[in-house]
Amino acid sequence: MRYARKSRRLPILLCVATLVVALAGCGDGRPALVRVTGTVQLDGKPLEGAIVSFQPVAQGRDAFQRPSSAVTDAEGKFSPGTYGPDDGLPPGKYRVTIQKRQPVGAASGTSESQASGPVRYQWITPRRLADPDTSGLEAEVTSSGLEPSVFELESDGPPEVEFAPQEVE
Repeated sequence: MRYARKSRRLPILLCVATLVVALAGCGDGRPALVRVTGTVQLDGKPLEGAIVSFQPVAQGRDAFQRPSSAVTDAEGKFSPGTYGPDDGLPPGKYRVTIQKRQPVGAASGTSESQASGPVRYQWITPRRLADPDTSGLEAEVTSSGLEPSVFELESDGPPEVEFAPQEVE
């Protein structure tokens, strides 16, 4: 009878041990993140409300490729997030885009959705900085932080205006 009790316990103990080992080895598959901060300046002044995006420079087919982004505050500071706000970036090299545009020409108090005809946007940052292929901006994240941590941008001349067609419902 003692032998029967031990033989019933053995499969249960093996299942529990297997489960513990499996769970201990499982992660969420996400790379480790480094919390970093940076600053954006346009013509020597902090740029508020700009979208700063980081596109990983892929090193092979299985390399991490999830983009990350942040929005600058009143002092031009940003803290990018990959899976959530401000959670950081995986170490590596990135192509960076920085863009800010705002609607122009709408009547005071009229929202974009209420405007008739195409919506006009004025680019605050040079438009070329919104594309990772043309921005020329690069950064690297290491355990020490973000390099460069300050992006000093210069205007290319008068702000460009873009027309976006109004969507019909």
